Amino acid sequence: MATAPPMPKSFEDAQLLHLQVEKELERICSAVHFRTSKRACEFLRYVVLVTLDGRLDSLKERSIGIDLLGRETSYDPSSDAVVRVRANDVRKRLSSYYASVDVASEIQINLPIGTYIPNFLPGAPVRDRIERDTAVTVEPKPQEAVPYPAPISNVTLMRPALLALLLCVLLMRHRLEDRESYLRFWDHILSGRNVLLLSIAPQDEAKLAPSLYPIAWIAGRYGVDTAIESSAHSEIRPEQFASVQASLSMPPVMARDRRLRWVFTERSGLEHIVDRAIRNPISTTNISSAALLTVLPEDTATLHIQGTDSEAIEHLLEELTSQKHFPEGIVDQSGSRRLLQVLQMRNATGQWQTQLFSGDLQ
Repeated sequence: MATAPPMPKSFEDAQLLHLQVEKELERICSAVHFRTSKRACEFLRYVVLVTLDGRLDSLKERSIGIDLLGRETSYDPSSDAVVRVRANDVRKRLSSYYASVDVASEIQINLPIGTYIPNFLPGAPVRDRIERDTAVTVEPKPQEAVPYPAPISNVTLMRPALLALLLCVLLMRHRLEDRESYLRFWDHILSGRNVLLLSIAPQDEAKLAPSLYPIAWIAGRYGVDTAIESSAHSEIRPEQFASVQASLSMPPVMARDRRLRWVFTERSGLEHIVDRAIRNPISTTNISSAALLTVLPEDTATLHIQGTDSEAIEHLLEELTSQKHFPEGIVDQSGSRRLLQVLQMRNATGQWQTQLFSGDLQ
């Protein structure tokens, strides 16, 4: 079964990969192998850009025939092999291109047999390929006879292998435990959804928009389309789409919700975090910036993210989309009457600290 390309570890990696793939795509289409075939270039460009958008469900044979090649909705791939023929032609041209290219590529685009989802692989330096192709085989020199060693028991031989196996199991278990909260969290948010709505503060759209790219990437791996405005999906029922709302201010309705432990308030034109667990609520003063994630049980398909500044929101979004740095303690709250809040604060020394609050509702 075809899978999506590996998810970037951070929004910087995602942006870099996106730019590298687009750059390599233009290099390929301008090469003689594809310049002589407009159809092959259009096919490759389509499957690459759709993959980068995370819309993997669109890369089915019938969908490509209708969306790219203009076939009727009654198109039957079993009686019309135009998509398979076009894909095979692209594969041959890609193979010919990379066999003849003499300039190193940061990324190589590959279209595996049996799927229309391309792979983006690290490009091998040209000098390595040349050295490999021109390598001279050297016959080994004859070795002098040495005394045959004494027999070694099977247990002795197996000890290194068993130790290595044990280490691998422990390492795999550790990595699975690290990923469990991450996977359960996004399963809960995106499972069964059709659309992921991304909404950010208009005045900070240019700053925050790139930070949402990894979330769109995750949505694509779940087969969920992404959208910027809900107006384009007005016919979709609310329960069919998830949303991420990033803003520098907290919605008034949320600010009045007494169940929340941490809220944002504006004082003297600046945003402050208030901890309501303190008897006399006061703003946290030992932080330089902070971001807050709130997931309410009544609307667990919506992530409310607020911050004192766009950099704090960007950092929290990066944490949520990174398996390695996913905030510890976030779990699936499905089926329970509990709310979830995650507060990330950067202190005066520049260190980020994470606090988790999952409270019972009265």
